[in-house]
Amino acid sequence: MDMTEQAKPQRAWFSIVAKVTGSLITLIIVVGLVAQRLSDGPTGPIPGGELRKGLLVSQTNIDWSFAHGQDLELQLMEPMGSRITGAMVYRGELYVPCDLGFMWGRFEGQTRLILNIIYVFKRWHEDALLDGGVVLRIAGKRYERQAVRVTDPELLASLRLQLEEMAAVWVAPDPLGEASTEGPRDIWFFRMDPRPAA
Repeated sequence: MDMTEQAKPQRAWFSIVAKVTGSLITLIIVVGLVAQRLSDGPTGPIPGGELRKGLLVSQTNIDWSFAHGQDLELQLMEPMGSRITGAMVYRGELYVPCDLGFMWGRFEGQTRLILNIIYVFKRWHEDALLDGGVVLRIAGKRYERQAVRVTDPELLASLRLQLEEMAAVWVAPDPLGEASTEGPRDIWFFRMDPRPAA
């Protein structure tokens, strides 16, 4: 028996293993995506489904000071999906930043690599422009709001400065690097206004 005839069963076995492995990976991905969409909110850095649990706060005038510097869960109404992001309060109003390189571009090593990977898949800021309807969950309570992108240059400068000051505390004692001049270096801010009456 020559070598080519011996290789045929090995190739057939390898082909079967490759197909089974591919099918299992596909099944795991599909199950994961379905579980993600059905979950009550995000699971860590993995986006999730609708925010269903937690008291729905109906009042519109809220003292947001408790949320400053906290993580919150943000659910877009359209397209439906939730993620974890940060919150900041400026002059009594709640803002959610969407870092597109302005902050993470200043970090080094593994932190920068992980944040860069997240950036590659980040689309929620563009989706928020389509409808703007959001649900926030902070400390177990839900708030229906309207995400409005900040475009005023003066306000943007103030929000950037405040975020840099907050980040300097997070990364202390290491100094916060200078803003990047190459690659992605933008940041968007959304003000969380009361939802307009239907």
